[in-house]
Amino acid sequence: MEKNNLFFGALMLLSSAIFSQTLSDAIKQTDNEQFETADATFKSLIQSQPNNGENYFYYGENYFKNDNLEMAKTTYQKGIDANATNPLCYVGLGKVQWYQNKAAEAKANFYKAITLAAGKNATVLMEIADAYIKAETKDINEAIKLLDMAIKLEPKNPEAFILKGDAYLEQNDGTKAIENYEKAGVLDSKSVTAILRQGQLWFRAKNYDLALDLYKQASLIDSSFAPAYREKAEIYFLAGRYANAVAQYKRYLQLNNNCSARGRYAGFLNQAKQYKESIEAADEALKCNLSNPYLYRYKGYSQFETGDYINGLQTMNTFFDMASKNAKVKIISQDYEYRGRLYSKDTKDSTSLILAIADYKKALELDSTKKDLNGDIANTYFKMKKYPEAIATYKSKMENGKPNANDYFGIGRAYYYSKDFTNADFYFDQIIKSQPDLPLGYLWKAKTSVQLYPKNETWLAKPYYEQYIAKVKPTDTEKNKKDLMDAYTYIGVYYMHNKDNCTAKTFFKKVTELDSANTNAKKFLDSAEAKKCP
Repeated sequence: MEKNNLFFGALMLLSSAIFSQTLSDAIKQTDNEQFETADATFKSLIQSQPNNGENYFYYGENYFKNDNLEMAKTTYQKGIDANATNPLCYVGLGKVQWYQNKAAEAKANFYKAITLAAGKNATVLMEIADAYIKAETKDINEAIKLLDMAIKLEPKNPEAFILKGDAYLEQNDGTKAIENYEKAGVLDSKSVTAILRQGQLWFRAKNYDLALDLYKQASLIDSSFAPAYREKAEIYFLAGRYANAVAQYKRYLQLNNNCSARGRYAGFLNQAKQYKESIEAADEALKCNLSNPYLYRYKGYSQFETGDYINGLQTMNTFFDMASKNAKVKIISQDYEYRGRLYSKDTKDSTSLILAIADYKKALELDSTKKDLNGDIANTYFKMKKYPEAIATYKSKMENGKPNANDYFGIGRAYYYSKDFTNADFYFDQIIKSQPDLPLGYLWKAKTSVQLYPKNETWLAKPYYEQYIAKVKPTDTEKNKKDLMDAYTYIGVYYMHNKDNCTAKTFFKKVTELDSANTNAKKFLDSAEAKKCP
């Protein structure tokens, strides 16, 4: 009986703790990116106040800020059904529609919200402005107009000035942005969001020291403000201080160890090039949320980097499928680039290589600065044995940027396998000129010389094979084994031809040191001519 009393007492205390949480608590949890914790708080608030439209709006915001537009839309609609005269949920529906590029429908809901607010609700104006500022399709002038109206209604509301700063930042007007962030700070000296925004502005201006100081200041004001630790982690990451970066992100997770936070951690680990750990973090986050497309992006990138190409391609295709159905997820150049790389690894399937080229071209279309992708396209054409296309693409790349040894090697090989040995010879010469210590140039110059002068009247390949041998580091002997054997054999045959059998023996012995079963080398070493030599 006493145990039952204790149990019910504990249950009553727990229930009391849940229901004692306010809307302000729930909003703070969302701002702190504690989306799952906020979810539980909103559910309890709605249970106790089922007709309160604001509860539904901010609950929808919790989904919206966690990139779940469909659940946000559903929650806003429930708010309208529960309280059709509350303007905020119409704003919410309009935001979803604006993000989905349904401008007419969005503006109709915004108009309805403004009409219901009757010029007395600054939050309605601010939330509409927020959509115009942060969506991919922007209307910054309209946003500023709405915020000015909101400030007239609530001149001491710091959030209005923070949003106005965001608007000016989108116009690349850092001066007006910082003015508004500072006004917000004056109105509320403990506004960690105002300080965070200033830090983000200086981060954008690449003043990382000042940004870091501001993030630290935010943490001192509110040590539970998780986004400040995430931002600090980003700065440490850029500075190459990966241990500090991971430590800050772990602190972020201590404050916000929910499914969404673990997902963002997977992305951070990918950026920090901790690919194995990124895959593990993504798998952990997928256990609680299989519908987060970003997790498949991070995991697919990391699987490529760890050599898991088959699974990586499957993961990236899942990402593309999910992203195409989510208006808030923007497919970026890097997504196509990674999927192209994954397709290109399947050299046995011409369809995969065609798809790789299509993805590389799409990546270039989205980011024309990635000129190096032309090299990937050319390499893929080479794998398909489409040498003319490879040559044309390499030429285009070299004409639009500074050629490097990889470009010369790629186009040289394409000419070589096209049997245009004269042009191949020219480009292998360029490798030697640009990278005189690189063995590759001498090797392929030698191979081309053999093809240009197949009867060996001049033995022009000999000096290049000799230089190739000299340039190969002893530690790289094994991976260059086949080409070294070809070089030793060619030089050995040269000395045989010139009746210098003892020097020839030296080179054929080098062949057998790399391959004791080599038939041609053994045949010479067993000959009477070779046995005369010491």
